[in-house]
Amino acid sequence: MTRRRALVMPSTRSAEPVEEEPKAGTATEAAAAPSAGVVATLTGADVSTPVSVAQLPAPYDVAETVTSPLDDQERAHLAVCEQALHGFRKSVIVAGKALDVISRGRLYRDTHATFVEYLDDVWEIRKSQAYRMIEAWPVAAAVSPIGDINEGQARELQPVFKDYGQEAAVALYREVKALRGDRKVTAADLAEARAVLPPVRMLARPDQVRDVLAAAAAEGRAPRLAPAAPPVPAQPSGEEHVQEQPDGGGVDQEELDEGAEAVATMERALAQQRQIYDAVGDGVLAAALLYDPGRGERLRHELRQYANRTAHRMRDPAGDGTAPAS
Repeated sequence: MTRRRALVMPSTRSAEPVEEEPKAGTATEAAAAPSAGVVATLTGADVSTPVSVAQLPAPYDVAETVTSPLDDQERAHLAVCEQALHGFRKSVIVAGKALDVISRGRLYRDTHATFVEYLDDVWEIRKSQAYRMIEAWPVAAAVSPIGDINEGQARELQPVFKDYGQEAAVALYREVKALRGDRKVTAADLAEARAVLPPVRMLARPDQVRDVLAAAAAEGRAPRLAPAAPPVPAQPSGEEHVQEQPDGGGVDQEELDEGAEAVATMERALAQQRQIYDAVGDGVLAAALLYDPGRGERLRHELRQYANRTAHRMRDPAGDGTAPAS
């Protein structure tokens, strides 16, 4: 019988998954004993305790044509990676790197034909989510070695990491933390910071990120990074003032997370619209119509059409996205 473990992932299941305990004397228990013995020797990790990212092996590639059983070292790598996943809660660094090692090393091949089958059968997570974590962990490790960064934050930093480089991504994250002060840094904060970065060719040095973000916050182009409002003065003695608390309306944490993600999406869209507006400045349409009147007119029509559709969606509280007929 194939082993099944529940991997706790943010906002994927409403109930807390419960790990199935293998029965004493089963093949699972017997197989685990010898592999646990070589883990400490080969990786320096104790499978009885949570695993740190430093204890995980570096990801390595194994050809698809390899069909031989796992050797002792590969079994040790699989054991320590699965232990890291077993203890996973919110650390995208540890879980992402563990999945990366298992995928690239094909450490699932003793029990499963493909990585996707392994994900579904052993950890019950979607392929798309696993690969998002695999892509995010190098970014998270570079930006926050202590692991205090979640998947949403890492996802917002990935384009900066890819386009501007590691140093710029680190600088952006640190500056956002500094500007936010005691307030928690969210994915939406990082999305807003990324949106105000100049084109890559205009950022001569990574340390310029700090000045760019500070200027954007001061000018109101990055309101989330602006200094926090001063605290409300205490009421004079003898005058009681009760601050009305907003009604939560029964909104749960999952809905709050979805709302934060939606805000980040809209901020990214706004940043793209600003870039489009700047790109189609004075003279662009005239030059296009002169070069190719038919194509230029068609492109103008489609730009206006999608602008109208976007405006319609923003008027639609139901969110069904119905666009007006063109």
